Amino acid sequence: MRARKKLSVLVISFVGTVFLLSGLFPISAQAQKAIEWRMIISWTPEFIAVKKLFIPFVEKVNKRAEGRLKISWVGPEAVPPFEQLKPVREGLFDASFTHSAYHMGEISVGTGMDLFSATGKERRAAGLNKIVDEAYRKKANVTYLAAMPDGVGYHLMLKKKIDKADLTGLKIRCTLFYDPLIKTLGGVPVRIPGGEIYSALEKGVVDGATWPALGALDYKWYEVAKYQVRPCFGEAIYQVLVNLDSWSRLPKDLQDLLTKTAIEVEEEGRAALIASLEGEEKELQKRGMELLPLSSKEAEKYLTTFYERSWEELILKREPEFGPRLKEAVDRMRKK
Repeated sequence: MRARKKLSVLVISFVGTVFLLSGLFPISAQAQKAIEWRMIISWTPEFIAVKKLFIPFVEKVNKRAEGRLKISWVGPEAVPPFEQLKPVREGLFDASFTHSAYHMGEISVGTGMDLFSATGKERRAAGLNKIVDEAYRKKANVTYLAAMPDGVGYHLMLKKKIDKADLTGLKIRCTLFYDPLIKTLGGVPVRIPGGEIYSALEKGVVDGATWPALGALDYKWYEVAKYQVRPCFGEAIYQVLVNLDSWSRLPKDLQDLLTKTAIEVEEEGRAALIASLEGEEKELQKRGMELLPLSSKEAEKYLTTFYERSWEELILKREPEFGPRLKEAVDRMRKK
């Protein structure tokens, strides 16, 4: 009996010592169970925004989290781009790397961020991200973690030459985002997934296509389209959206790590993409694709049509609660 009591005392003493020591020497971050995130992205890995923005973001986060947060991802082969907001909103994926044009049927205020040029720092300082985040939280159950601007904007590719801001009768591949510009200039919008642009141009299904200014080289569109209309317009904004429940489950320091890394990539990635455009344009010209600059008068018409009609049709009419607030903030920022 005495031996058993003595053994019990020793066990209790040992357990107590271990408990005390665990308080003095916390388990390392590497030993803690990792939080695993699955992301869905709207493009294939060869798309330049994936290479210059998304992949650097994920690699930096995974490295800096030191095993506490691990992000894996799948692309549009898992869920088509126009259907990706729903599974993120419902928590089937923790986050997405996408564009507002792919979910404008559900929420379009984010598209207002694409109608002008500004750095990520300028946008945050003007309170633009905060307004858009409020809208996404309320309407889509996601937080607007990052708005990654490409610095170069959008453009129009054509099979035939034009000398005016006039697309009368031309069939143009585009998403809803481009409709105000294309329709106002007399073009006919045609809905075709990005992956089918090459064949549509090749077969004459469309006379031209809209896309961010970078991409024609990777997708070899120079083989089926002769001209790139200039100037470019707006600025492509790539979003990182995070399911609110996934976000709220993260410790504060990991939330801060994600935010800090997003801000860093916004600036670094934008600079890299701006540098890429000049090189891509030169290479495309070597391969037979010509720049087609409009005259100053026609260029002004082109840009004014895009800006004014897009705000009116895509944002102010569709987002009466958040649209006017965003435009007021944008206008204040642009006047400075």
